[in-house]
Amino acid sequence: MLSEIDSIIHKSSGKFHLSCNELRKLKYCEAIFKEATRLMAPAPFTFRHTTSECEIAGYKWPAGTDFHINFEGAHNHPECWDNPKIFDPDRFYNNDNNNDRSAWMVFGGGRRICPGKNLATIESLLLMFSMYKNYNVELVNEHEPLKVHTQMISNCTELKVRISPRT
Repeated sequence: MLSEIDSIIHKSSGKFHLSCNELRKLKYCEAIFKEATRLMAPAPFTFRHTTSECEIAGYKWPAGTDFHINFEGAHNHPECWDNPKIFDPDRFYNNDNNNDRSAWMVFGGGRRICPGKNLATIESLLLMFSMYKNYNVELVNEHEPLKVHTQMISNCTELKVRISPRT
């Protein structure tokens, strides 16, 4: 990730912004973003309501059926992902056919996909670039479990990190 960031803009250039073309080059950073959100989706589930009869997974469902779509379950399902509990950005970086990338549903999918998907991705990449271009960030205790609170969305309630300038 750091070598990708450094290859876009050299630290000594004094440049503090990215062009759209430079942002598109952050492929590994984008893979990290996708893998991080696969492991801990901001919204672990969503609901859908049928307005007419429909067929899903070979079953006919009447109008008025409520569905609970479990993103977290799909993101951790071993039929969709090799070693689903392991953080591996290469799932999204390489053309790895052993992982079903359509099972990545952080922003939903189909006609109801989140209209803010691209903006959220761009904002996340810009934040990653801005932080890691200038600072080293490391967990204080990498073996300590994350403190997470989940209701409709998941929040990390405490994350102790050590930040130091990159030299």
